[in-house]
Amino acid sequence: MYCPSTVLNQLVELTYLTAQRLSTVEGIIPPHMAGPVAHWHEMHDETFYVTKGMVRFTVPKHPGNPEEKHIDAYEGDYITVPVRAPHTFSNPSDGESRFFCTMTPSFYINYFKLLSQVVDAGKPVTREMNLDAMAMYATLSTEQAGPSP
Repeated sequence: MYCPSTVLNQLVELTYLTAQRLSTVEGIIPPHMAGPVAHWHEMHDETFYVTKGMVRFTVPKHPGNPEEKHIDAYEGDYITVPVRAPHTFSNPSDGESRFFCTMTPSFYINYFKLLSQVVDAGKPVTREMNLDAMAMYATLSTEQAGPSP
């Protein structure tokens, strides 16, 4: 289990069944918690199925989006984040939120595995460590660089 920005992620790895085409994670966001830094993925798509509460997805301001946008997804809602789409998510509500996330292809699951090792060893995950780990798996903070049009 890895905890970036207080979002707990339970790995539900089934990559061996899909020849590395698909991986899954369950995310648990405590009330009033921010999620990961706004970011975009160069090589994989994500989907989010909200299974409990409300998750606020944010599309940050960037050259293709002149104003920040928020999408509140509730239990039963399904959100797709394509390759190169800047995004983040959070839980501004009073209750716990949960989601089931898929990543395709599956290599990004290794980001969670890497940081799980750090957390399991009792070490803190710093912002710099998190950004470096994201970059290892073709994911960049929108502060580092934006996707080219």
